[in-house]
Amino acid sequence: MTRGHFAYLRALYNTPIRLDEKLEPQPELATSWQLSPDGTKLTMKLREGVKFHSGKELTAEDVRFSWQYALVPETSASMRSSFLLIKDVKAPDKTTVELYFDKPNPMLLDALDLLFVYDKGGVDNIAKTDVGSGPFMVDKYVPPNDVYMKRFAGYWDKGKPYVDEFHLLSIPDTATLAINLESKAVDAIWAPDFKDVARLKGQKGMVATDGPGSQGMCFVGAKWDWPPFGDKRVRQAINFAIDRERIERVVFESLVKSTCVLWPKGSLGYFENLEGKYKYDLNKAKALLTEAGQGSGFKTTMETSRQVNPVLFGIAQILQADLAKIGIEAKIEDVESTVHTKRIVAGDFDLCVHNYGRANRDPGTTLMGGQDWQPTTEGGKTIPDYPDWVKWRDEAATTMDKEKRRAAYLKIQEWMLDECYKMPVIGNVSYWLYQDKIKNLRFTSESSPWADVVWLDK
Repeated sequence: MTRGHFAYLRALYNTPIRLDEKLEPQPELATSWQLSPDGTKLTMKLREGVKFHSGKELTAEDVRFSWQYALVPETSASMRSSFLLIKDVKAPDKTTVELYFDKPNPMLLDALDLLFVYDKGGVDNIAKTDVGSGPFMVDKYVPPNDVYMKRFAGYWDKGKPYVDEFHLLSIPDTATLAINLESKAVDAIWAPDFKDVARLKGQKGMVATDGPGSQGMCFVGAKWDWPPFGDKRVRQAINFAIDRERIERVVFESLVKSTCVLWPKGSLGYFENLEGKYKYDLNKAKALLTEAGQGSGFKTTMETSRQVNPVLFGIAQILQADLAKIGIEAKIEDVESTVHTKRIVAGDFDLCVHNYGRANRDPGTTLMGGQDWQPTTEGGKTIPDYPDWVKWRDEAATTMDKEKRRAAYLKIQEWMLDECYKMPVIGNVSYWLYQDKIKNLRFTSESSPWADVVWLDK
């Protein structure tokens, strides 16, 4: 069972390099790469003899096309902003790719790890089939989300994959999810309810893992240009009203740590002295509402989607109860995943409970990894135009000096803690539960499995 498209990406597609569990670059389609002394050009040599599932040979032109494809707004992935830092891609011959930058690009490895390479001649039909070179190829697709894949006999890494079939099924109800695993109708499930993780992780024959750790953060967002949330004191009041410890205990079974900062421990953007700035304090929350002229409270709506992430609804329920204590009556709107995503990107909400990803990658990748981080000047709808925000973000994204980058991320974090456009609540960790006959189940930084190395002990 899978959630979203992450689990099948590494089954169907390859990238120029892959980042391992320690975020160290490993060869994939590229066997070697060399950065120029001034950091403005990267030359990659591609693996020879790689075939797409169509039988066509992969060339440097396919890599160049895939970069261009990732820049088109209608087809771009969430990494578009990071790909825009690559100013040009050239293919001087069939196995050489040259990437050019205006300035050094410290997030380049993240971008290359997420640049899925497509068969240039097949993308017009990408809605119906895959156009990749990965270890598996599509055998059957059952809309909207069930994918049946079979082993690609022409895979470049000889001997892989180790299993003949790979099935990804969408089971949106978390209770049904656990039942399917316990009855052995499926071998593994992703993002089960944390109560099921706590209950099953110690059972014989069952394995539980959180993959690479915190992939992102669950957060509360407030519409910045929507009364009464246009007053930052109201947003700050909401931040003080979030009972993070209760959310950690009740929704996440104490398996994940709560936080109020943008990035987790170990990140270049983590600052321990900022942790705990918004401790649960209803008195402070009430005082701020009174200062903002909202002492009598008000009614509002809170957008979320358990289809996007089951834990979001639990967070919303606890926050709804706490907001009521300070006079804010928030009606929860639990909508379908597609509706929720569109509304978040469009800024079409009062309050929202949502999540963002890639917090465990480079901090710059987090900020450039989704439209909901873009200011209004770049087409975003959830963060207003604030020149310093863009300046700090771009300064950190175009220098290799870690101290300069860290200083910029400190300013960004302090600004966000003051403005409260996004209010981090807890790490967005997605557990996998699976039968112990599955061996060598390893994960990317998005917690999706490396499909080429897993095997079954029957």
